[in-house]
Amino acid sequence: MNKNVKLDEAINLIKDGDTVALSGFMLATAAREIMVGIGERFKNTGSPRGLTVYQGAGIGNNRDQGVCEMSFPGLIKRYVTAHFANNQPMIKMALNNEVEAYNFPQGVISHLYRQAAGKKPFEITRIGLNTYCDPRLKGGKVNEAAKEDLVELIHIDDVEYLKYKVPKYDIGIIRGTTADEHGNITMEDESSIIDSLDIAMAVKASGGKVIVQVKNIVSSASINRKDVVIPGVFVDAVVISEEPEIYHRQTPGTFYSPVIAGKYNSNEFSISGVIFDERKIIARRAIEELKSGSVVNLGIGIPEAVSSAAVEAGISDIVLTVESGLIGGIPLGGSNFGSAVNAWASLPMASQFDFYNSGGLDKSFLGFAQIDSNGNINVSRFGDRIGGCGGFIDITQSTKNIVFCGTMTSNGLKTKFENGKLVILSEGKTKKFKNSIDEVTFSAHQSRINGQNVILVTERCVFKYDDEGLILTEVAPGIDIESEIFGVMDFRTRISENLKLMDRKIFDK
Repeated sequence: MNKNVKLDEAINLIKDGDTVALSGFMLATAAREIMVGIGERFKNTGSPRGLTVYQGAGIGNNRDQGVCEMSFPGLIKRYVTAHFANNQPMIKMALNNEVEAYNFPQGVISHLYRQAAGKKPFEITRIGLNTYCDPRLKGGKVNEAAKEDLVELIHIDDVEYLKYKVPKYDIGIIRGTTADEHGNITMEDESSIIDSLDIAMAVKASGGKVIVQVKNIVSSASINRKDVVIPGVFVDAVVISEEPEIYHRQTPGTFYSPVIAGKYNSNEFSISGVIFDERKIIARRAIEELKSGSVVNLGIGIPEAVSSAAVEAGISDIVLTVESGLIGGIPLGGSNFGSAVNAWASLPMASQFDFYNSGGLDKSFLGFAQIDSNGNINVSRFGDRIGGCGGFIDITQSTKNIVFCGTMTSNGLKTKFENGKLVILSEGKTKKFKNSIDEVTFSAHQSRINGQNVILVTERCVFKYDDEGLILTEVAPGIDIESEIFGVMDFRTRISENLKLMDRKIFDK
């Protein structure tokens, strides 16, 4: 049976009210041509409509491509995601209560697919406890339109767990590189497997239809069975991209690179240096917590400078990982975020989060945007600015040793180091240490239950988490504690009896 169909025929498989799972990480394995086709069909005919859409990682280019091209009121009724990827049409719909919006951890969503593949009705996990995903707080609900409880607090042997509902998936929309006439799919040009196979198996176990976008159609006689990632038994329709340079890009920034695809290693890539500023100061202090050989995850923003600082310090054998499933090599940023070069291996995203959830990471270096007096952190939502948690909750509730990295204030902070002292030239307009935060993405209470070691590093001081909350343990040379630390906070913390001066070498150019 030849499963190759035209785009319109594939879209005909989607019925009003269907539950749809979308694969992708930014534009990696994202079937953008099909998403655009769905959006155009809806605008022209009003159908398909009333869809429930699930996606793990953010899908798009953080501007105007991806899921945003099918984000119309009426087309999507319910949206469950880990990250909105700056999808402004969807964010507007959520703020206007034109869609039932939910934000769950990325690893949880990837595991929902695997549970569905085994016909299991729930994902039972401790990930999300005491964060906004906990039904005692928001239950992952983004707006008032999200009324159904999709997560429940349960107890097993007197231990708290969250029970996330596994839906019945009607349609899976995924992407590969090459297909044969039987629908066998290879992924040789993709940057990683992401969640494509898990979605295909989840949808078929639910009795649904799987649509795959590819670049090539070949004879089954020419495909090595070891290259098949998605067997044809899981595939119902294959759509060839008509404009792959536009709609089938490896990443938003790269149409195709064999190095990003993992076919070759390259010596042309290296961890880039960082100019001497607050980021470098923070990264230098952060790597004092790092040991050679550590398996690490780095968040976006300031934590990305940690790898550069580590190389400068001679710590060159750390193993970097990416939520998309990549282990080893050099993670890429910007428009290639989610991919890596010279990686050792590419796991399915669900397997990567198994590794994370089991405590496989030695250290995680992550950012923070808001922090309250209890040490709770918000990185996911700020009033009408809806971002999402991504893999932040999975990682911060599973890693034994966490280093949060960020400046004390933002939006205008300028510093310099002279005469052996850190000088604040101008303070940022935005306070990060607040009496109340918009939502809890990291729970200090849960962290204490989990027995984690957590510190928070800024350009001018270091705080440690203990059983009573935050305690100031280090201060930069030249910094006045009252005016330049507590003076830019809405609250005070305890000061360690053994308060130390941060190493002056951190501040040397």
